[in-house]
Amino acid sequence: MNDRQHRAAPLPGQKPGRERSWRFYLAIAIGIVALVFIIQNSQKVEVDFIVATTSTPLFFILLITFLAGFLAGWLWPHVRRDRKREQKRD
Repeated sequence: MNDRQHRAAPLPGQKPGRERSWRFYLAIAIGIVALVFIIQNSQKVEVDFIVATTSTPLFFILLITFLAGFLAGWLWPHVRRDRKREQKRD
């Protein structure tokens, strides 16, 4: 058997033969810490949002906040890259 038969398939967006970077492992570690933090906070809290007030478990609010931050962090480089491409065209 050669070396290629023992390698795992690349992740989506990952080039074949490329190793995972330290950023991947850092993201996994942050995700695990956030998940533990979210799970441990299950008490009900009152949330005011513009004109509505609701009582909901804190872990739900933390999960929404974490996902919104993740989405913003993922989108920001893509938006900046697109703006730089548009500036180069002009």
